[in-house]
Amino acid sequence: MAKVESTKSRNILEKIRSLDEVEEAHLIYGAYDLLIKCAFKTPEALSSFVVNELRKVDGIRDTITNVCASCD
Repeated sequence: MAKVESTKSRNILEKIRSLDEVEEAHLIYGAYDLLIKCAFKTPEALSSFVVNELRKVDGIRDTITNVCASCD
């Protein structure tokens, strides 16, 4: 999930959706502004994506990462 600059939310959503690792991305209401679904084979790949790609998108203010306990 990500908090974004509100005036840029639609542009940020489209940028996030264009990233290869992103399976789904949606605007949401609540403590965070975007819900982003990705799948990674290793924790290192997840970390690399968050640090090197997601957090570098202009307008992203904060992120929180949750890892799925079950992939059924």
